[in-house]
Amino acid sequence: MKDIKCIWFWFTLVVCPLLIILGVATFAQLLGQYMYSEQFSFSSLSSFQIAFIGGGVCAFSVFLSTLKEVKICFFAK
Repeated sequence: MKDIKCIWFWFTLVVCPLLIILGVATFAQLLGQYMYSEQFSFSSLSSFQIAFIGGGVCAFSVFLSTLKEVKICFFAK
């Protein structure tokens, strides 16, 4: 069980920032289309775009929890 927890710990430290970047980039693309395109509508959103943004939000939450764990494990004296 300890090995799985260790693998999950390092997995979240590596993968979560990538998912956060993907979510922010997707949101920025949609925001740009909304601001500069006259033909933009919310019905034109794809399920992948919504999933990427939602995944980025969830990854941010998990990443913050993991950073708190890093602070406790490695910097507690």
